[in-house]
Amino acid sequence: MYSSKEIVQMRKDYLMPCLGYFYKNPPVFVKGEMQYLYDATGKKYLDFFAGVSVMNCGHSNPDILNKVMGQLSSLQHLTNVYLTSPVVELAKKLSEVLPGDLHNSFFCMSGSEANEGAMLLARIYTGKRKFIALNNSLHGRTYLTMSATDIPMWRADPYLTDDVYFISSSPDRILSDLEAVLEKDNDIAAFICEPIQGNGGIITPPDWYYTEISRLLKRYGVLFICDEVQTGFARTGTMFAIEQYNVVPDIMTMS
Repeated sequence: MYSSKEIVQMRKDYLMPCLGYFYKNPPVFVKGEMQYLYDATGKKYLDFFAGVSVMNCGHSNPDILNKVMGQLSSLQHLTNVYLTSPVVELAKKLSEVLPGDLHNSFFCMSGSEANEGAMLLARIYTGKRKFIALNNSLHGRTYLTMSATDIPMWRADPYLTDDVYFISSSPDRILSDLEAVLEKDNDIAAFICEPIQGNGGIITPPDWYYTEISRLLKRYGVLFICDEVQTGFARTGTMFAIEQYNVVPDIMTMS
């Protein structure tokens, strides 16, 4: 096993320098057990970050490990060319917890891909090209999702599409700003948003927020894409955050 010093040096030697960290001397973690992490010296940390909330059920959770190891021992990867039981079982289980009439799933590799796919689907379904997103949004690092991201540090591509309108997320302005765009441009495929913005400040909108947004979108025939990548799977108290607003989006993404 490499020492922490050796790992930090190897990072400098072999990883792209754009992959920065928030520490001058970053901790090097070698093991996780439920809510705890351990560095190369054996020091124990309580993990409040949880891999950007990915590790909802803890690090190295025995129940999850047993399921994963059981699957790996029987079948690992076949591509979508062939049909397997686990993929349809997962789709069926998702349909049982998804809100409203959402019940068809498309599986990919990341939240960015899920949002990119949702935006492409909206274009194909509507035959329209443009999107509306909120200021301070973060939807991914692929071409369309980065174009729909309003946080400068995540907009690394200097040639992003200008097919995205950004409007204020403020409750005081959201409806008027949204209607102004819908009124002037009839080439809008979808509105995309995080029900609670993660990197945008984790500010919870008021109860009426998505009900009124959804009403406007339906009036103008624009799809509602709900990005539950950071809020889904009971991170906010309900299985999906949008359920707290009694609204069913047209497309929902998760990761």
